Amino acid sequence: MKQRELALDLGQLVVTRGIAVIGPVTLQLAVGEQLALTGPNGAGKSSLLLAIAGLLPIQSGTLSIAGQPITRGPAAPESWQRGLGWMGQERGLWPHLSIEAQCRLAAAKDRASRQRIGAIAEQLAISDRITRFPAQLSGGEAQRAELLRAVITPGRLLLLDEPFSAQNQEGRQRMETLLDQLCSEGRAVLMASHEVSQNRASCSIGSP
Repeated sequence: MKQRELALDLGQLVVTRGIAVIGPVTLQLAVGEQLALTGPNGAGKSSLLLAIAGLLPIQSGTLSIAGQPITRGPAAPESWQRGLGWMGQERGLWPHLSIEAQCRLAAAKDRASRQRIGAIAEQLAISDRITRFPAQLSGGEAQRAELLRAVITPGRLLLLDEPFSAQNQEGRQRMETLLDQLCSEGRAVLMASHEVSQNRASCSIGSP
């Protein structure tokens, strides 16, 4: 039997944010899988994603991304060193660069990766917007542009925090179709979401 290739492995992970304590959380996510974290506001869904991304310190437990253990403390690798694509709940597009320029900075430095920017932008219905700056986009367009920048980043793991919050039904369908395609190509997706489609796997993060 072929062993599952893990994109993410959490072992008794504990994260603190202010007075809130999240965890311990034990979770495995294999390449090709998607998992939505659900739960009430304040339960720690975003905090868990931030900790995995290296944007919030881990108090205890273990974390491995694509088979590589992530150390804690001052020696912990930065977000950009972890082999993941990140899309936060707060919009994080850089205001002084076009969407295309931002994606080119995030993409691997090869022609094929840069060519994919246009193809994925077309899937997300923003191919005529990528030369614009974030302030020139609608809320839904900006959110899809941020997903584009996240998925063009090299790495097995995608971390998405409420990725559909600004989308209508068509926009969400386009995003979900893209995520399904990427997982079939060898990515894995962990997201926080209040609303999860019936055919998608989910697990609940309890109240703090």
